[in-house]
Amino acid sequence: MRRKYAVVAGSFAVVTALGLAGSPAQAYGPTANSLGCRLYFGDTGTGTSPTTWNDTYGLTVAPAQPTPGQTVTVTFTAAAGVTNGPAPLNAGDVPVIVKVALGGSQSGTVNLNLAAYPASAKAGYVPLGPITATGTFVAGAGAGAATATVSQIKFANATAATYCSDAGDRDQKASPQPSTIVESFSVFNGSASVTAVTGQTVTTHARAGNAITFAVSGLAPGATLSASLKDAAGAGTGEGTGTGTTNASGAGTGTLTVPAGATTGARTIAISDGVNTVVAPLTILGAPTVSINPGGGGTGTAVAVSGTNWNPGSTVAIGGYKALAGPPPPSPTGDAPISVTASASGGISGTFTVNDSTTAYLGASSGVGPGTLFAIATWSASADACVAKTGAAATGQCALTYNLSQIVTAGNLAMARAAGTSNIALTGVTLNGTVHTSTGNLSVITVTDYRGSTFGWSLVGTLSDFTGTPGGTIPKANLSWTPVCVGTPGATNAVTAAAGSAGPVNSATLCSAPASATGTGGSFDASAALALSVPANQLAGAYSATLTITLS
Repeated sequence: MRRKYAVVAGSFAVVTALGLAGSPAQAYGPTANSLGCRLYFGDTGTGTSPTTWNDTYGLTVAPAQPTPGQTVTVTFTAAAGVTNGPAPLNAGDVPVIVKVALGGSQSGTVNLNLAAYPASAKAGYVPLGPITATGTFVAGAGAGAATATVSQIKFANATAATYCSDAGDRDQKASPQPSTIVESFSVFNGSASVTAVTGQTVTTHARAGNAITFAVSGLAPGATLSASLKDAAGAGTGEGTGTGTTNASGAGTGTLTVPAGATTGARTIAISDGVNTVVAPLTILGAPTVSINPGGGGTGTAVAVSGTNWNPGSTVAIGGYKALAGPPPPSPTGDAPISVTASASGGISGTFTVNDSTTAYLGASSGVGPGTLFAIATWSASADACVAKTGAAATGQCALTYNLSQIVTAGNLAMARAAGTSNIALTGVTLNGTVHTSTGNLSVITVTDYRGSTFGWSLVGTLSDFTGTPGGTIPKANLSWTPVCVGTPGATNAVTAAAGSAGPVNSATLCSAPASATGTGGSFDASAALALSVPANQLAGAYSATLTITLS
């Protein structure tokens, strides 16, 4: 039954802010303050028992600088909480509802809740304990300074509810007065984008020496902007120095040149007006690379060529090159180059056929003049003929090389048992008023793993209950086994299989072999001794069950 006179906010001196360690930074509190409260016994009329609630309060808005559309969490704390009235309370008898009014660039009311209050049963005239009530709102489109103000706190006992607002003698239920518990925050709607990159056909990638043009909005009007490259989260030490300006509406432009040695990979360009910072994503390209497969061969070999860090969307030529006989770059061979287009991330892929026996490198190049990008990979030519000795020469040698290939086809993971071993007859028992144990054996199951893989396997048993004729049941839990698992005699095994634990059969492992990075496989024999516990007063009859062994 609900307790009448459930809670009355009482004067309670607080020295320290309990339970607030590790809380987010608060614009308000934890700070000692006072609220005025009244107790109500219904929805009409004025309140009774006016009193003052002295406590240490805190109010947090997180994040402190949300963007429009972002979910914001508001948290109210009170270090000691209210003092109970004369009647004892059960845990959760007095849910807390805190109304917070938004002002400035934001509008509306946020309800914060603490349903389980008090946290435990309380006697009369004792503090009900600390309060932490939370709620959320979605930041509106309006940018700028905003406030969150505690306007009313309700201790919502179903029979006698207490309402608190600003300190003073008034009707806090019908006419709550905004309190002085106020937290300031701001809604920031700035943004940045990359509008052009010299030397690139995209705005998502840049490399050392490229000039980046950016645009911003929502920053301070008439501001001088500074820009630098930072990590993907917009943090870390800045690289490079860019500048720009904003107009009277806070929109503006600027440039930043990617410095030599800039960190490559996923980055951001961070632009600041001195107070607020906006970022735009950007990838900094490193030195271009090229790789080939295979790395050598004879005339007519088709080679898969790939690479990274090329300018996205650019045309890249892939061709053969002779051994370096002077200053780089090496001379091209007689094989005609092919052209590929770099992907949106700067990757290249193509197939080039080597026909010129003088090929020492396969390379890729893009651009002209000082900005040309170039990368090579060594090619090992394999000739089909050579001269060991010339004329009457007494020394000299040459060699022909062959590329060998071998295909190894995977076999199967399988198991087998000896013919005629599918029926297992357990030893019979004669009832005499005691529990009997009937025994038997699961004959050898041979598991062969010829997959040529790194995977393991397991044998798992599942069992049905024993059902009797004409009646009766022996639970499947009464059947236990003692597994045995060994390598098949004469087999060459890559791993050692392990027997499962002795115990109930159902859902238990009979044998398993582990996975191994160096390879698995072989032949293994699994078996088990069986024992069935027959209750002392089991119905007489012929019992049967189905044991299934699953290999996976």
